Amino acid sequence: MNAGIKITANVERITWDEVCRRYPDEWVMLVDIDWVNETDFVFRSAIAVGHGPHRRDVFAQARALLDGYSGFACYFTGRIRAPLRGFFAP
Repeated sequence: MNAGIKITANVERITWDEVCRRYPDEWVMLVDIDWVNETDFVFRSAIAVGHGPHRRDVFAQARALLDGYSGFACYFTGRIRAPLRGFFAP
């Protein structure tokens, strides 16, 4: 088990702001999500069942807990740092 991964046994419903405050710059596995609508990222609350620095590890560790839920989502709480790519024409 990766020491950086935490499986959360807590069933407290929390908002996105609370998720970001509790788990800064980490991947967080959410279940039982109360979506505002079906087309946007916005949700009212959810249950965090795992968090850690790497998405694949969080998913692997939380997999056993996901069977009890109809859906899940894995989001990063920090700033996305992707390489800058651009197309420059002369």
